[in-house]
Parts: sequence; C-alpha cells; structure tokens
Amino acid sequence: MPPHSRRRPGWTVREVPASTVGVTSAAHDDATAAQHSAERVPLYVWLFLAGLTLTMFAGFTDQIGLPIPLDRPLLALAAVLWIAEPGRERLRARAFYAVAAATILWTTLSWMSTWPTADSSTTFALLDRVVMPLAMFPLGAVVFSTAQRRELLLRTAALMAIYAGFTGLAQYLGLRGLLFPRYLATALDLTPTARVGGPWLAPEPLGMVSVLAIFMAGLLVHTSRSSLWRVIGAVGVVGGSIGTVVCLTRSTWLSAVLAGLVVCLMVPRLRRRLPLALLLGVAFATAALVLLPEFRDELLQRLFYGRSVDDRQNTNAAALRIIEQMPLFGIGWGEFINQNILWVRQADDYPVTSVVIEVHNVFLSRAAETGVLGAVLWALCFATGPMLGVLAKPQQAWSRHWKLLGIAAFFVWLVPSLTSPNPYLTPNYLIWLLWGVAARGILIDLPERTGRDD
Repeated sequence: MPPHSRRRPGWTVREVPASTVGVTSAAHDDATAAQHSAERVPLYVWLFLAGLTLTMFAGFTDQIGLPIPLDRPLLALAAVLWIAEPGRERLRARAFYAVAAATILWTTLSWMSTWPTADSSTTFALLDRVVMPLAMFPLGAVVFSTAQRRELLLRTAALMAIYAGFTGLAQYLGLRGLLFPRYLATALDLTPTARVGGPWLAPEPLGMVSVLAIFMAGLLVHTSRSSLWRVIGAVGVVGGSIGTVVCLTRSTWLSAVLAGLVVCLMVPRLRRRLPLALLLGVAFATAALVLLPEFRDELLQRLFYGRSVDDRQNTNAAALRIIEQMPLFGIGWGEFINQNILWVRQADDYPVTSVVIEVHNVFLSRAAETGVLGAVLWALCFATGPMLGVLAKPQQAWSRHWKLLGIAAFFVWLVPSLTSPNPYLTPNYLIWLLWGVAARGILIDLPERTGRDD
C-alpha cells in the first residue's frame, strides 16, 4: 500500500509500510543526528542546565561560595531569553494553561489568607512546589526542542547521577576526604546516621534523582553517537544505582521497581530479558546481604522501621479531620506545620511520635491547606498536561524514548507524593521537565511537517 499522509491538528503524520518502518527510522535518525551535529546551542539552554544543576545545592548557597542563590535566577533568565528569541516556537493553546493559572491563583489566595503567620518558607514553598514545576512543563518542550539539546539534558543527568551517587557512597562509608563541597563532611559529623542524602543532605531527593538518572543515563547510552558519552552514561547508570541503594528509602525502592517493571513490559526487547534481569537482581541482592552484614542490618532496619509509618498515619488522619471540617478553603497554604498540634489525636493502635511535621501525602496536604478545590486543581494540572502528553501516540523514535522516560518519571513522582511532603526542587523540576519534553508533540504549535525531527 503506498504511503499517504493524514492531517492532524498542527502536524502531519507520514504513514509507511510496516516492513520499512525499521529501515526508515534508522535512516531518519542518522539524518537527524547529522542535521543537528553542528547546531549552535543558544545561551538560554546552557543557563537552564546550569540552573537545574545548582538546585542540587539549594539551601547551601553560602557554603559553596556563592553570594546569592543562582538556581532560580538562572532558570528565570533562561525563560526570558527564550521569550526574546526571534522566530521562537509558539505554544499551542491547551486546557493545561488555564488549569495551571487557576491553581497558582487559588494557592496564592490561600497563602495570602495566612499573612498574619506566614513566613519566607511558605513563600518559597509556593514558588518551588507549585509555580516552578508547572512552568517546567512547557519549558521542557521549547527549551529542549532538538536532538542535540535533548542529549545535553541526558548528559547533565548522567553527570548529576555520577556526582550524587558516588557522593552518597562516600557519605555512607564515612570517607570525608572525598566529599565536596566541604559542608557535606561537616554535616556527616553532625548527623552520624546510616541514611545519606548526597548534596541535598536528605535521602529522598537523592533517591528520586538517582532513579530518574538511571533511565536518563540509560537512554544516553542507547542513543548517543559519542562513544565517550556512552561510557559516561554507563557510569551514570552505576552512580544512579548506587544512590538508589544507599539512600535507604523505601519509597525510592518501590518507585524504582515499579518504573523498571512497567518500562520493561512496554519495550519488547526488554520484556524478553526481564526474567533474566529479575533473576540476576535477586542473586545480586542475596549476595550483598550475605557478604555485607552491616549493610544487611541497616537495610532490614529501614524495611521494618515503624516510626515513619506512625508519623504518616498521624498526619494523614489530621489532614482528613481538617478536610472534613473545612472542606472548601482549608486552613491556608503552609499552615499545617503551624496548626497540626490542634488536629493530631492519639490513636488506639499506634503512638504519636512527631507532631510538628508536614502531611506525608501531597494530595491530602493540598486538600487540608487549600481546600478540596485546591487539591482537585493540582490533580487536574497533571491530568490535562503530563498525562495527555505521555499517553499521546508517539510518531518518532525520539518521542517514543522520551515518553518511556515520562512514564518512569510518573512512578518516581507518585510514590513519594503519596508517602511524603515531596518538597524537593531538583527531582520535581526534573520530572515536570521530562514530562514537557515527552509532551512536545501536543504542546508546540508547529507548521506542517513530514517526518522531520524537531
């Protein structure tokens, strides 16, 4: 049957016989790589990557020799430079933007209602947990618009994984001389615990970024035309695996398992190798538990550690009480940390341990603080944006790869969002950014195309 074109809004899909798909895709990918090999990467792309990398040290700016935090200003400057670029791409009208604007407005009004007790932490929380992640979604589509720029993002993730993973390993082993910046060694002296947090000094963001980086570095190995960067990508996979293990965080382990299983089941070549991979994984884990008794004890302690479960039950039950009594407006953005002692009750079958902590469920937290409407708006941001982008049928080889990354990122985001406050800059920025790249086909208002990679 001869090829023919079928029009879709904003782009043209070229259909070819099934017998030629593999040949066409390979030839097309080679042509695309050659086309972009000499591309001049705009300044805003480098600024964006620098800002994203510096989020690893957010909160420790003065201890790494910077006079002011540079991560958010660099990201904002990159966005401004993109807007000022002549002939820039246009974002297509989507319901996501209306929902995102409503979410930001409603959350801002909720924050304003707390002004008598509000502080800078709630202001930054509004920026970092709501505004910036929602902005990352369209920025991912327009900033990383070419094959070369997307590879730069993968390279950055691989380097982040190498640094974070091996830093986490040095923290776990107590190798202070290998820790940089120096605040990491100081923190190791102040908090002598088996759980390590890499440059974030918190186990969960180390774990989330490590799991994301395993998939991103793996894609770099699979797609890069540079042998050097394929090697660096392989080391990044190792670094991400190390960070995933040494963070000793159950939500990280669960998200890694779910993401890995789903991606393997969706890719025929990986699906065929899944039984062998599971067998090798079990064998490796068994050998590690037998040969490393200290690590085994720490691992078992984390697996059966009950206090954090009690904390989650207490804060989640308190959030449900707030939702029941104040369903429309909640208690105000960021107010749970100030008011939770008024809502926590002693349960019959588990103790009250910590009180002045956040709700350990993002969706319950939004409903308790900004009302049920605030929680529904936040869920709709995902449903009208990332979910539609990931579920859209990929038309090119690169978009299939990035949609798989988006699916993996979903589990890395979902599990911590159900089991913790998930306030961390680097993983949340990166997740929404990946979703934006994966959704590029439905976000960008492009002229008619006939197979050209963008």
